[in-house]
Amino acid sequence: MEACPYVYNPCPTESENKEPFRVIFGKDAEQRQRAQRVIAYLQTLDRDHLIDESIQFFKWLVLYHTTECNLEYAEHLLDFFHSQGFLQQKTQINIPQKQQTQRYLVIFTMSSPVREHVFSKTYNSIRELKADTGKKPSQITCQPTSGLFCELLTK
Repeated sequence: MEACPYVYNPCPTESENKEPFRVIFGKDAEQRQRAQRVIAYLQTLDRDHLIDESIQFFKWLVLYHTTECNLEYAEHLLDFFHSQGFLQQKTQINIPQKQQTQRYLVIFTMSSPVREHVFSKTYNSIRELKADTGKKPSQITCQPTSGLFCELLTK
């Protein structure tokens, strides 16, 4: 059994008097069962919290490479979010990297009715960025990072 260091887990913690998930995945059947358990929990959420969880899931997919130990789990959850009308631009769990030079720092600022989400990822190509965001290169607005960082320091 392979342990997964980073796993999307929306379920409440012990402090909320609910049983937390264990994050060890083995056979595909276990991944399906865990995904079904997460989906059952997600179906109990109101729309605002479901939007928030879709952003959390997207963040997990973008920031961490999904290994075989949780690939089927992630696929089931992505299918669920698609069925709810979320994350339509995200069609693949993992995006193959064809280039090795990190070129584009992308700062994601996403809002849900519950909270703001800000995270960043460095992409090697516009193709990878398009695979995560669904945006064509002409739809992507670029800003020089020097201006961005200087602006933050002067406030």
